Amino acid sequence: MRIAISILCLAAGLGISGPALAQFPAKEVSIVIPYAAGGATDLVFRALAANTGKYLGKAVVVVNKPGGGGAVGVVDVMQSKPDGYTLLSAITPLTILPHQVKTAFTYRDFEPVINVVQDPVMFQVRADAPWKTLKEFLDYAKRSPGLITVGNSGAGGGVHLIALAFEKAAGVQFNHIPFAGGGPSVTALLGGHINAVSVSPPEGIAQVKAGKLRIIALFSEKRMADFPNVATVREQGVNFAMSQWRGLAAPKGTPAAVVKTLHDAFKRGMEDPAFVKNAADMSVALAYVGPADFGKLMAADHERFGKLVAEIKK
Repeated sequence: MRIAISILCLAAGLGISGPALAQFPAKEVSIVIPYAAGGATDLVFRALAANTGKYLGKAVVVVNKPGGGGAVGVVDVMQSKPDGYTLLSAITPLTILPHQVKTAFTYRDFEPVINVVQDPVMFQVRADAPWKTLKEFLDYAKRSPGLITVGNSGAGGGVHLIALAFEKAAGVQFNHIPFAGGGPSVTALLGGHINAVSVSPPEGIAQVKAGKLRIIALFSEKRMADFPNVATVREQGVNFAMSQWRGLAAPKGTPAAVVKTLHDAFKRGMEDPAFVKNAADMSVALAYVGPADFGKLMAADHERFGKLVAEIKK
C-alpha cells in the first residue's frame, strides 16, 4: 500500500495523475520538428509517425516549429508538460548548439526515447556545376577563398558544423549560407542561388537520382549502397568522416513508464515493413538505439562537439 501511494504521489508531483499515467496515451502524440517542412528530419519522422500510430493506439502527428537554428522548437518541447504527449525530434545539433551560442537548453533537459537514424552528411552540387570531381571543387576553393557558397539547414546545425569541420580538414574556406531547413537549402541550390549544399539523406536524394544534382563530397566511413560509385572523401585523399543521428526525446521528468511505452511503439514503427521501405527509398540509414544507450551517445557527442567547436573557433 505504501509503495502504491508513493508512486501516485510521484506522478502527482510531475503533474500526472495515477489514472492518466495508466491510460497513456489517451490522446494523440506530437513530434516537434525544429526545422521547416521538407528537410531530412521532417521527412523521416513524418514517415515514422505514419507507421507508429497503430502500435501506440493513438495518432502521432508532426508539428514544424523552425527558428533560431532549431532553438525555438527545442525550447518549446523543453517547456512542455512532461507527460509524453509532446516529443522532440532530437538530432545531433542538440549537442552542438549549446557550444556555439548561449542556449536555454542542453541534451540534459530531455529524456532519450529512441534513436532512429545514423545518416551520412554530404555536399551536393547541381549536375551542371563546373566541378566534376572533389579535387576540382577543392582546387577552386583554394584559389578563390570564400567564393563557393554552401547552404545548410540552419546556423549551428549538424550539417553546418560538419561542413565547417570538413573545411578545416581540407584547408579551404567556404561561404556558409543558413536556411530554415534542409528542404529550402536544396530548393535554393536547384534554383542556382548557391553553389552547393551540406545535407543528409533524404535531402536532395531524389534530385540526385533524377540527374539534377550530384554528390561532390561524401563524409561517411563507407560508400552508400544507392550510390556505390561515389567515393568517400577519405578515399579521395581528405582524412575526414562525420555523420549525424536523429531520434526522439521527451521533456525531462517524463515518467519512465511513459518513456517505455513510447519507445516500444516507435521501435515497432521502425520495424514496420512500410517504414523500412520508405527509409530505403530515401537512402536513410536506420540505426536503432534504446533510451539508455541513446543517452550515452548524446553525452559523448556533447563532449566531442564541444571540443570540435572550440578547435574550429581557433
